[in-house]
Amino acid sequence: MSKKLEYGVLLGIYGPLLTDKQRQIMELYYDDDLSLGEIADDLGISRQGVHDAIKKGSDALDEYEEKLGLSKTETQRHNDLLEIKELALAVLDECQQKNYARAIAQKTITLLEELDKKLEEYEISQYIDDV
Repeated sequence: MSKKLEYGVLLGIYGPLLTDKQRQIMELYYDDDLSLGEIADDLGISRQGVHDAIKKGSDALDEYEEKLGLSKTETQRHNDLLEIKELALAVLDECQQKNYARAIAQKTITLLEELDKKLEEYEISQYIDDV
């Protein structure tokens, strides 16, 4: 994952823990993809001031993630769901190839539908958090 994307995710999770000014500057930099100069002009501060705020904010986000690990936990949960879905698809494929175990195949389909709902909820929550 690129640094900008990584900090964008961390900002979505831990942004409210930053000062209002740090969060504003970091959102402009990471979410709106503005340059240091553009942010400095918009906020009437120096480029160095913008740089310092981004550095301090990034350090704070790193520290929050190191101590709390919410992004890592969420990523692991998503990966676990994807792995379960992959296993369920393999079971379904085997049942369909051998033309037996209709009940198992139907339960696997139900499981896959539930996994798709959970994954969709995850993706929607990621989108909502980004907005």
